[in-house]
Amino acid sequence: MKDSLFLCYFETTRRCNLHCAYCMTRSAGCDGEKELTTEQAKTLVLDELAALSSNAVVAFSGGEHLLRPDAYELLAHAAGRNMWSFVNTNGQLLVQTDAIRRAAEATSGKVVFAFPLNSVDLGVNHASRSDGPQTVLRAAKLCDEQRVPYFFILTVSRGNLSTLPDTMRHIKKTGVPMLRSPFVLRGAGREFQDLRVDATDMEQVIHPALTANHKSYVSFTPFFASPEIIESASRRLGVSIAGPGCQAARSFAAVSAEGEVAPCVQLLDSSCVCGNVRDKPLLQIIQDAPLFTALRERTGLKGKCGRCRYQQTCGGCRAQAFYNNGDVEGEDPTCFFEPDGPDSRSCFESTQTKQLGRFFLYVKTTSPWRHFL
Repeated sequence: MKDSLFLCYFETTRRCNLHCAYCMTRSAGCDGEKELTTEQAKTLVLDELAALSSNAVVAFSGGEHLLRPDAYELLAHAAGRNMWSFVNTNGQLLVQTDAIRRAAEATSGKVVFAFPLNSVDLGVNHASRSDGPQTVLRAAKLCDEQRVPYFFILTVSRGNLSTLPDTMRHIKKTGVPMLRSPFVLRGAGREFQDLRVDATDMEQVIHPALTANHKSYVSFTPFFASPEIIESASRRLGVSIAGPGCQAARSFAAVSAEGEVAPCVQLLDSSCVCGNVRDKPLLQIIQDAPLFTALRERTGLKGKCGRCRYQQTCGGCRAQAFYNNGDVEGEDPTCFFEPDGPDSRSCFESTQTKQLGRFFLYVKTTSPWRHFL
């Protein structure tokens, strides 16, 4: 793991300047006074992450990370440990202040912004967030003007499913990479059971939209590219990505504002938390916690995920499995592929293998992504 790409999603605060109907981090009983202090964030998270991998990236989030008084100090500390920073932000402070310049200066340019864009339709976006898409689109334009990189995060639920193809076409037209985040029942999301997508939604709407854009091939599940070709292409191009499927525990971990650690950000505030950095070193939790080990190896996956040809290169969404039946190693309920065994091939294998090659080439030759490989 020392030289492999490793991303830590660090929710530094639960405070926010925007209301989101199903905010994952808005949990009952959260107390701002229990958030990690500046020094704890530096020594117990950022320094440990730097020790874990020489190719570590930290994604600062919340809530709204930029609301922390020490936000830029933490960005500077990460850069001082030779880490790139992603800043997950709703964009309001970027259009209202000089936050883009300050973040770029604090990190000596080692910063990438991540903007939530649930829908390009004003009404649909507003249904889940007390803001339309215009704020993040304006923030993205400001990033373009100041030559600071960014990407989009699209949380997919039944609430925005009807506009997903249009939103994906808009994102594809910009040429900017995107990450699909699945809606799960974490935090305030527990109140919106009816927004959960199923295998039919995945097969008919979500999967076709994602497959068509090779710049969405990160943490992509279900994913059906050829495992053999992925391995050979990774070696040939020198792309150190632990498969494009579920990254939980493999090249990904999450730390909450209070210091709890889970294999995936979607699994924070759940029984899948594996420890707290106040009690045990982050490095030790990631390397030794039984759940991290199990999800890295994937030999204990159940149901169709356990007998699937794509077990190691997709793995199914572990968060969807957990929130479906309480078993983080259970089968992904949003997957529509029904394998008879490890020799069963999806009809999408050829298309996704070809698209994955385009994705590998893109990240290998495009800044800032090439710096992470």
